[in-house]
Amino acid sequence: MPKPTLLSVLVGLTALSTALNLWLVRQVREAASEHSVHNIDYPYEPRELPGSFPSAALTFAVPDTEYPLRDDESWASTVPPQRGFIRLGSSGRPWSVSAYHQAHCVNGIRFSYVSARDGLFKTEESRAHAFGHVNHCFDVLRQSILCRADTTLVEVPGGEQTRRCRDWTRVREFIDENHEFWRDVPFVMTNSSSTT
Repeated sequence: MPKPTLLSVLVGLTALSTALNLWLVRQVREAASEHSVHNIDYPYEPRELPGSFPSAALTFAVPDTEYPLRDDESWASTVPPQRGFIRLGSSGRPWSVSAYHQAHCVNGIRFSYVSARDGLFKTEESRAHAFGHVNHCFDVLRQSILCRADTTLVEVPGGEQTRRCRDWTRVREFIDENHEFWRDVPFVMTNSSSTT
């Protein structure tokens, strides 16, 4: 029986290596189809949305004519369905995205202000309930402003100014993708998650 040559050994090892690589690629593709950023189990508790969100230019208009105080529909459009709650991990643990909690709060303050100004509260109880929520929202916004400590310089006197901000449209896309991923699974709040 002839001895294998070095060339035949290398060809055999190359074929074995190629077969192993093809098998690994198949395994990775199958795993990727079962898991996404929305349902992987993180080795830590996430503190921010997974992924990176680029910055974008945003012009601050003064006054902002796109969101008149009485335009409930425009203001409601700033907060996605389910008030920006998302689910992460294989169990779909709920989380609140701070930016949308804050937007919800600004809208709640706006609504309560317009209702009080225009005499729209039907009862003292409804007014007290709305203002209780407003108090909570003032706390959320104050703490969020201090947490982010935005050091952008604003021209005096103020006016339109273009700033570099996180691209909120990309954040919204992530939220919408998350809602689509979990679409057929009922949303259940647990004791371990914050809902305020």
